[in-house]
Amino acid sequence: MARDEHSTTVSYGPEKGEGPHDERLMNLFRNRVELKRAFLEQQSERDHLREQLRNQEASTRRAEERLEAMEQLLSKPEAGHSALVYFQLRSVWKASHEQLHSFAGQLFKQQEDRARRKQIMRFNQERDRRLSDLSDVIREARAQVDRRKADLDAARLRLDAATGFLRLFHRRRLRAEMAQLESDWESARDALEQLFDKRIKIESEPWPEFPGLNVEAKRAVNIAIIALAQHLYVHFSENDIARMARDAATRPIQDIKYGSEQDCKYLMTKIQELLAQMRDGSDWAREIKSRAQALRRQVSFRSERETVPMAGSLTSLPVAVGAGNFRQTVSEIAMDVNVLSEEYWDLYQAFVA
Repeated sequence: MARDEHSTTVSYGPEKGEGPHDERLMNLFRNRVELKRAFLEQQSERDHLREQLRNQEASTRRAEERLEAMEQLLSKPEAGHSALVYFQLRSVWKASHEQLHSFAGQLFKQQEDRARRKQIMRFNQERDRRLSDLSDVIREARAQVDRRKADLDAARLRLDAATGFLRLFHRRRLRAEMAQLESDWESARDALEQLFDKRIKIESEPWPEFPGLNVEAKRAVNIAIIALAQHLYVHFSENDIARMARDAATRPIQDIKYGSEQDCKYLMTKIQELLAQMRDGSDWAREIKSRAQALRRQVSFRSERETVPMAGSLTSLPVAVGAGNFRQTVSEIAMDVNVLSEEYWDLYQAFVA
């Protein structure tokens, strides 16, 4: 059957004029995707701000409730002295936490300085070793240059000494020999210059970047922080002030009473005495060091990378730890308290991670 001349031809490619249209469709699609992404980001930001607002409102309500409870409490004359004790106990907690935080900062800097000095010392020793080895190579290379130069000078003398027919006979051979000797001399000299450049490069190497404290150093700091927390607990254990300070830091004021006016005055006097002794703290270093040494033998860690001991590895708290002539002496009198599990003085905030 003959094909109809007017039959329709099927085309699978884009018709003329469809290119710009398709490009506009793609641009619209991309804009739609970008707008949707921006909309989702705005929704996420809105939800985040709403959550922040709810948290802030809840915090404000709690603060208002505490203020109202405090006003009601202080409106009763018999409760006024208990309120004063309460806030002084909170000052004990705060002062002890600040003591821990300051102590941790000092220890951390000491450990960093010590580790940095060791790192630089090792770097300098390694560099000195490489420079010493290179100096031996340079001496040999310099001797090689001198030998090549002496051989070249000797060849020149032989050429100058040759006369007459002998000079003509040996001229070509001597010149070839001198060319080779001069090439060897220049190669030896280039090698020597490269060695000098290598020495300059080694001498100008900067100190390596400090990678930070290793796990062992961080554990040493954290154990010392625990030792200080224990010492502070023992220091404030008189009249059970340490436990009362923890209650004051964790419980609302209206839930705590401290006895009669006379009892409160006695507690306030004792608190101020102990705070003054804590701020002095001139004779604490040896006690804390001894406690840290005893703790290192006692504590255990969950893994090789952990820097904070497991709270369960601390049992009782010895009242005193002292250093004997050859061994550590630990007091047999102990308190049933675990400063780590009970988070005394917010010590977790002072730890080095």
